[in-house]
Amino acid sequence: MRNKKFLAFILAAALAFQALAGCGGSGDKAETKAPTEAAKEETKAAAGETSGQEKKEATGLKVYQISVMSGGAAWGQDEKGFNEACAELGWEGQYLAPSAANTASDMVNLTETAITNGADIIMPCVIDPDTFADVLDRAKERGIVVIGLAAGDPDRCDAMIGTDPVDLGRNAAEALVKAVAEDEEINVCTMQTLLTNTGQNDQRQAFEERLKELRPDANIVSYEECDSSATKAADKLSALYLAHPELNGVVSFDSYAGLGGAAFVEEKSLQDSFHVIGIDDAPEILRAIQNGTMDCTVAQMWHDIGYQSCYLAKTIYEGGDYEYDNGIGTSIIFAEDVDNWVETYGIDMSE
Repeated sequence: MRNKKFLAFILAAALAFQALAGCGGSGDKAETKAPTEAAKEETKAAAGETSGQEKKEATGLKVYQISVMSGGAAWGQDEKGFNEACAELGWEGQYLAPSAANTASDMVNLTETAITNGADIIMPCVIDPDTFADVLDRAKERGIVVIGLAAGDPDRCDAMIGTDPVDLGRNAAEALVKAVAEDEEINVCTMQTLLTNTGQNDQRQAFEERLKELRPDANIVSYEECDSSATKAADKLSALYLAHPELNGVVSFDSYAGLGGAAFVEEKSLQDSFHVIGIDDAPEILRAIQNGTMDCTVAQMWHDIGYQSCYLAKTIYEGGDYEYDNGIGTSIIFAEDVDNWVETYGIDMSE
């Protein structure tokens, strides 16, 4: 009997040591900025660590992402990361998007389609929690794992993954201050997808708070939206520039706001006097930085979001430990950083 008790004690100690070893390094957001094979392996390993209450094995699953648009500077990278992870995991992955960008009703219908098709995991961008409420309730009733993609609902989603809004906002402010000379005034507007976008409003708030710390004299002339259209962004900037000749920059919280800003700068030949702080790292954005129509961009690491969303879903599906908020860090890219960034991430600049 004494030997049995001793063996039981040794086994319990070994399990405790193993559990403690599995906690090391969690929450280190800096790792999300290094797109290396080692980082990917760490992501996969973390997804395999469970609380010891594993319910089922995540193999051969039907997994759906429902985004706000097809392709684009941000969501195109998310789709690539999502498809890459699905292939590694042997999942049947489907990436769905509305025909018109940011149409909540269409996105709800696509979520309904995923449920009807027997989805095991659904990752919708919950841009309007009220509109999504009924369909997400039905998903949860069926035992489907639901992860908010860039925008979620804590009452109906198991977790949310996307850009860390505070990190992004602070980096946008730091990028602007670095781009503008110390003796130059700052009179900028911000531009986002929709002014009702909660996540982007959080980013903007963090931007304003950090900007006040760095340049208390800075002035935000206007808050604008572009509905993910570079043309709308350029037109709004043209009108705003006429009304406010002191305007000398735009800070983007939507990829197309930055691209519209770059088009505006090129059209008006304002390369030396109007500052554009972009967002994301699509080839067209990096080219705008190289040709001088955009000062810099804040990369949201959308490929990492798409990729890591699958391993987060795996953890949840298998009954592992996880947190609701899963923020991915951001990086500032100036012209001198582009070549290294392109090489590191394997970005095709001919796209």
